Amino acid sequence: MRAMAKDPELIKVCLTNKGEDTETPWAQDLGPAPGAGGSRKVKLVNVPFMHAKPTWGDVIVVSPVREGFPTWDRGGLPWKQIGSRIVEDGGRWAMIVDYHPHDGTDPDQAFSALRGACDGVHLVCEGAWGPHDGDPGRVYLAVPKDLVAETVMQRLTEAELPVQLIQVHPEPKPQRARAQTVVGVTPADPRRPARAVTEKPIDKTAATAAKPAKAAPAKPASAKPAKAAPAKPASAKAAPAKAAPAKPAPAKPAPAKPASAKPAKPASAKPAKAAPAKATPAKKAAPRKPAPAKKSPAKQATAGKPTKPARKR
Repeated sequence: MRAMAKDPELIKVCLTNKGEDTETPWAQDLGPAPGAGGSRKVKLVNVPFMHAKPTWGDVIVVSPVREGFPTWDRGGLPWKQIGSRIVEDGGRWAMIVDYHPHDGTDPDQAFSALRGACDGVHLVCEGAWGPHDGDPGRVYLAVPKDLVAETVMQRLTEAELPVQLIQVHPEPKPQRARAQTVVGVTPADPRRPARAVTEKPIDKTAATAAKPAKAAPAKPASAKPAKAAPAKPASAKAAPAKAAPAKPAPAKPAPAKPASAKPAKPASAKPAKAAPAKATPAKKAAPRKPAPAKKSPAKQATAGKPTKPARKR
């Protein structure tokens, strides 16, 4: 009978980055590898806590050191160049999730439920520490490359686990606000809802006619007070207050300013109101003022019609 193939031996290896972020995961020994004497090719079977890459399923080369386990050293390489230090990429990336057990849920049962849900969606789940004194527990996940963090959280949430999950790494993306109609808020000038094509055209014309009917009174109302006659009557009242000079003023607009300066003083007297009503009150009011007041209107009258004042005197 043919001997059955044995599983590769598990050995402890060391991952480091120039002496920092050192940890010792388990790996499968795949045999000798080119490089320094005693180098081995190994496949990681743990999800490292200090290194996002390499992770579970990646094949790397470890070299012997004086003291300690065979070591893989990142050597300070930038993140984008880490692939050059991996022999075979296992097709997974590392994700960190915290979990809070629900009230009354045993921490061990909570972790078992979470690990079972991860197995259902092909996630490798490894616990870092459990919940204690109100602090959450933490797990590290090796996620297939075809899944993004949002999808992982969605699938684990749909499993209805007895825990509250908190995404730690990668940091959750902020939710972007999308332009959309706000439900339940009435705008200041709401639009009429779109009508179905099956409605009668009579309703449409009635609806369109209703709009101008409401808007029409608003425009004339504001237009009439704006162009109201009170503005013009105000100027009309000011013109008669100047008595006789009001007639020559339209003929020559330029002398209107000096003409308004002279009658400004007598305008305070009551002849201004009597002048537009009748010419006779001007004669009766004249005796109340001194003689110079009578002479000034006489000169103005002669300027307009010289024959009539001569006969009256």
